Amino acid sequence: MTARPLLPLALPVLLALAGCGGGETADQAAAAAPRGDYVAKMQALNEKERNVALFRAIRDAGRSCQQVDRSVPTDPVAGKAAWVATCDDQSAWLITLDDSGTATVTDARAIAGRSATG
Repeated sequence: MTARPLLPLALPVLLALAGCGGGETADQAAAAAPRGDYVAKMQALNEKERNVALFRAIRDAGRSCQQVDRSVPTDPVAGKAAWVATCDDQSAWLITLDDSGTATVTDARAIAGRSATG
């Protein structure tokens, strides 16, 4: 299990989204977004944008994935928001995120195997 801050991962996506606003200045957009509320920012992304952010988290954690084909929110894990991302090679990763931007990437199949036997 690898934990890494998601800020550098999701920031390019979030900045691109900020550029799609309705004429707000950069200062107004920055003031409107509370600092550190990365879970809410992730939840606001559509699936394609979320796939990009989760891909970066997976790759930055040193895991193998060439592209995230699908991602879905799942039940919180240890009080943290969670998503399952499926890569093009059918590997599945559980990514948890806290409001500080720290993401944890875990092999979802290994977790499923432990819960089925335990």
